[in-house]
Amino acid sequence: MKDQAQSLLFDLCDYLPFQMSVISGRVFQQVMEDAGLQVPEWRIMMALPANQPCSSQDLCILTAMDAARVSRAQRRLEELQMISVIRDTDDRRRLVVRLSDKGSDEVTRLRILARDAESLFLDALGPEDRAQLKTAIGELFDQL
Repeated sequence: MKDQAQSLLFDLCDYLPFQMSVISGRVFQQVMEDAGLQVPEWRIMMALPANQPCSSQDLCILTAMDAARVSRAQRRLEELQMISVIRDTDDRRRLVVRLSDKGSDEVTRLRILARDAESLFLDALGPEDRAQLKTAIGELFDQL
């Protein structure tokens, strides 16, 4: 019975998905504090430049978020005048999302913040370790 109890022990701090989540959260926290956005809003802002115009459904796929979360984030970004959301003239059920001029300017600033936070985090690694980490994470991401 003692052996079975030992095999059931679980150290959360040694669990790789937990470690990745904590690391990601801390890096995002640095970016979000200066951006004044929540993560869902940031994801939409960062997905739009290469994919606009796009539908709300497209944003769900691009940002790996559910429709309710995308909808809430879109509303806030509209209130902040970062995006425009209009009904598609061909399909009235479809919402078309684009960055506003203000949103485009903000994306430029957010990209710099994100890269700076990423670099600061990765500075703890040498160039070879950094390259290996990016490769390994990329391979895991591609499996999702």
